[in-house]
Amino acid sequence: MTPKDIRSWTDRNGRTAARLIPYVDQVRSALGIAQELREPPIASELENGTADGICIPALRFPSWMRCPNPRCGRLYCRPWRDNPQSSWQCTGCDKHTELEQVPWVFVHADGHMADVPWHRLAHANAATQDQKQCRPDWNTAYLRLVELPGSKYELICERCDARAPFHTGIRNMYGKLRRQPWLAESVGEHCQELEHHNEPAQVLTVNDTRVHSPQTMTALIIPPESRIRRGSLVDRLYTNSRIRKEIDSRLNPLQKKSMLWRLADEFRCKTSDVKRAIEDIDRGYPSYGQHLTPGLLLEKEYQALIDTIPDLFDDEDFVTRHYTDSLEKMDLEKDSQPWRIRAVLDQVTAVTRLKEILVLKGFQRLGGTLVPPDIIGEADWLPALELYGDGIFFRLNEAFLNRWEQLPRVVARIQPLKKRFERSGIKFDPDVIVSPRFILLHTISHLLIRQLEAQAGYPAASLKERIYSKPGENAMAGILIYVAVPDVEGSLGGLCELAEPKRFLRLMCKVFDHAQWCSLDPVCSEHEGQGPNLLNRAACHACVLIPEPSCAYGNTLLDRGLVKGGDDGRSFV
Repeated sequence: MTPKDIRSWTDRNGRTAARLIPYVDQVRSALGIAQELREPPIASELENGTADGICIPALRFPSWMRCPNPRCGRLYCRPWRDNPQSSWQCTGCDKHTELEQVPWVFVHADGHMADVPWHRLAHANAATQDQKQCRPDWNTAYLRLVELPGSKYELICERCDARAPFHTGIRNMYGKLRRQPWLAESVGEHCQELEHHNEPAQVLTVNDTRVHSPQTMTALIIPPESRIRRGSLVDRLYTNSRIRKEIDSRLNPLQKKSMLWRLADEFRCKTSDVKRAIEDIDRGYPSYGQHLTPGLLLEKEYQALIDTIPDLFDDEDFVTRHYTDSLEKMDLEKDSQPWRIRAVLDQVTAVTRLKEILVLKGFQRLGGTLVPPDIIGEADWLPALELYGDGIFFRLNEAFLNRWEQLPRVVARIQPLKKRFERSGIKFDPDVIVSPRFILLHTISHLLIRQLEAQAGYPAASLKERIYSKPGENAMAGILIYVAVPDVEGSLGGLCELAEPKRFLRLMCKVFDHAQWCSLDPVCSEHEGQGPNLLNRAACHACVLIPEPSCAYGNTLLDRGLVKGGDDGRSFV
């Protein structure tokens, strides 16, 4: 199955069925998003098998099915057209084998996807006149895909005996195939306006990550929007689109007075309460003009994490508990490992509740053109999810870090990675400044995620990282490790409990211990460059790398050598 684009996510009246996500003005401005953010429609299945609610429409795809009988292998195009049942049998072999959906699709770097052009591929090497003049007939099963020894396949046309080898990865010009499976329009082979029009399309299996690579953006909800009191009068007025339009319209004094009386009656309150709420909205509620510009997102999040927020309620969307004072008061043996670790820490904070906004800005196929969620790029909204959870935040001592990152051996070690990153053309959002500071923070983040998996039982793929790194003025040197799920109740809360000073120091001792040795040492620690574009040094799957969903930077820009120290035996702590 393949879901249709967001233009089809509508109710029976043709209106958008996606729910508007309120109070995300800061997120939108920080991410440079002009469109509204909406949550995809959700439906549940009733006992009788029907759907309660509005579903995201999807299409059965690929459209071809194949007989798995090794002696048959016939291909059928949409056998469900005339026989709408849950299973179909091959009519061309004696066993009447149940058909299976083919696992291959045809994708192009410009974002198009279609069925594999079986007829064209089978006749790619046509030699005789009959083979050259053979025309497709989708109503009959005249094509066979036969499996050969060594996991190889051969395409055979039974009408003209045309034959051609078939394998995953085979390339062919796109031709006049569909732009997307659910759209009627086709894309011509020589469509000059396409960015990659000279490149051939490629046959891939449906579960290949290159078929659909979603491109997302994330941001945390921070004050003032995280402090909105849901259910208050101003909240109810602000989130009601009908009332908002009426408030924003220019009313004469008599009309405004009538509106106040009507709203007071509707919400069962005083007209003075309604008046104050409207005045609050007029003053810029809820952000009061505090819009973030693109590029300032991490700085504002960092400031919210290090500041103490007064008069917090546990049900707000950004709740922190600071442990720095408790950490400083701990009686630790001088020059012990916990003492040295505490010396490089400036702050430890438990984030007992957070809310993350995950926005889908589009997708890519074969790493090519970014395709917007509505395909044509004209929608006034983007799909987004509200995720809730908790986490651990800590920052390193700026004075200590500033001295360390200027050490000649540290600067020299990072220089090759910096040059390779500049040559690679890789871009991250937000932008990354490749520096000893960033690579150290990123590596510690990965080591901590791996330790949380081993010690606390959290699957590494469920954890996320946010790296706050910036040298110079308004410097940043922090790490947030968190878990976020769609449930409004969040996770079980166990992660933030590990920020308690004793537990956190024990955790970090293990982190720095494991940085000292990898099962692939000395090969790993002596590596000059490994991983994508050789953007890692001492970092492999045995010591630092984590599941791709958990890393914000594609498992690159990592070096355990910065943590463990060099040949002189001097580690970071």
